[in-house]
Amino acid sequence: MRETIVIVAALLASTFNLQAQDFFSDKRPVQTETEFTRKVNDISYDIDVIIKTNKDKLKNDLNEIEKRVDRNELSKEEADSLRIAKAEFYAKQIEEETKLQEDRIKKLINNKIEDNINFSTDMSAYQKQLIEKKSLFFIDYNFGSSYMMVDGKLKQDYYDTKNVFSSFGVGFGVKTRIGKDVSPWFWRSSFDMITHTFKFNDDKTIESIDNKTELVDVEKFINGDFKLKKSTMYMVDFKLSNYIEYDFSKKKFDEFGNTIIKSRQSFYLGAGGFIGYSAMNRNLVYTQNGEKYRQSTGAKFNANQFIYGVGAYVGYDNISFRYTYNLNHVFKKSFADQNVFNFSVVLELL
Repeated sequence: MRETIVIVAALLASTFNLQAQDFFSDKRPVQTETEFTRKVNDISYDIDVIIKTNKDKLKNDLNEIEKRVDRNELSKEEADSLRIAKAEFYAKQIEEETKLQEDRIKKLINNKIEDNINFSTDMSAYQKQLIEKKSLFFIDYNFGSSYMMVDGKLKQDYYDTKNVFSSFGVGFGVKTRIGKDVSPWFWRSSFDMITHTFKFNDDKTIESIDNKTELVDVEKFINGDFKLKKSTMYMVDFKLSNYIEYDFSKKKFDEFGNTIIKSRQSFYLGAGGFIGYSAMNRNLVYTQNGEKYRQSTGAKFNANQFIYGVGAYVGYDNISFRYTYNLNHVFKKSFADQNVFNFSVVLELL
């Protein structure tokens, strides 16, 4: 029986060793292969010792019986009966003591099975972590520069284009992988809010005159002597944006051959468009009689509040550069056709 249990334990150990080679090394079972084999060998040795010890005791007792027979202390019938009793006693001793060792081996095997079941569960959880969800929620923050394109060109005659940081925005949305788990194509949909600040040149500002937006001198709005500090137009856009993104990330594998499926491990680019709503303010900052004044006027100024346009971006990891262009004219009727162009650096948190 001892030999059978040892052989079964060795076969199980060999099987578990082959399975463990496919598992993640940091999730190894508590009972390692070397430790398991050592414990089985120790128990096997203990069984050998038990058998040998009891056999030696039986041999000594049988020799003592023979001596008693030679001394005529025991008859042949008494000696035979005593030999049988001694043999049964030590056989029972061997059976009871080896059963304890066999129970140890059974417990060792059960622990080995349980460890490998737990290990398999841990590996399944680990492998799932290597595969990115098809849809990911994100929040992004962007800051950059907004420019007013006048008749399709940047004209410094009307607007100051030297303001490097003239836009800021925040957005949130969902990015979804299109098709299979390994597809490089994504659909990116978001709701964005972005602010634009445009500074006028030559002490000018805007005014709606006969349903037409005109550039006028600031002095028409301020009585008396003053010194103009700043004349700006402030716009807030609320946009629903949709982009198609292509990710150049290549398929990767961990050290055990498990496939790693994660986006934005390399360069990516996207293109799409947006629609939305825009609100506008006219702002004047000036000093008069030693006092500083700020005048903010919220009005339509004959502006197009419905906006739409196109955009594109290129990035690496969570940083990208995004370009957008409003196809709609800022004003319905004005001294020139005007469209907003924006360049932003975007930090996206997935």
